[in-house]
Amino acid sequence: MPPVELNTRERQVLAAVIRSYVETAEPAGSRTVSRRFALGVSAATVRNTMSDLEEKGFLFHPHTSAGRIPTEKAYRVYVDQLMAVTPLNASERDRLKVEIGQGTATIESILRRAAQSLGVLAQELGVALGPRLDESVLARLELVRLSAERLMVVLSLLGGAVRTIFIRSQRPDRRRCAR
Repeated sequence: MPPVELNTRERQVLAAVIRSYVETAEPAGSRTVSRRFALGVSAATVRNTMSDLEEKGFLFHPHTSAGRIPTEKAYRVYVDQLMAVTPLNASERDRLKVEIGQGTATIESILRRAAQSLGVLAQELGVALGPRLDESVLARLELVRLSAERLMVVLSLLGGAVRTIFIRSQRPDRRRCAR
């Protein structure tokens, strides 16, 4: 996504509205944003800026007297451009390496441990989703006979994900087939 053209005030107001809405789950009003986030401008200036952001598709309000609610476009810009990212220190990085790298190596278990570990470090809810098989594109399929009754199917998906499925089959009775 190309960088969105917002001036400094629009960026500040948008970030404040998003933080307010995330924290309270209530539409953010101009007076609340002006007071709570000390933007150095009046509530009227915040209201005008919010109106400009609404015209650009970043905010909407459910009814005339309500505050504004961020749109999906606003969240995307916030995550991509406005959110302050604090780098991990060395001990946090080492802890993540240990916690994520332990145990089995299935994508689900790695993602689960990553979400849990990051959630603890950030003290926020962590959610991670792996690729969905029903939406993936198959790049390669391999069948490997492990024994007379067991087969392994290896699905290699575009993007590098690999799924392994074990199938137990009954060995056909050769006497019946020969008749």
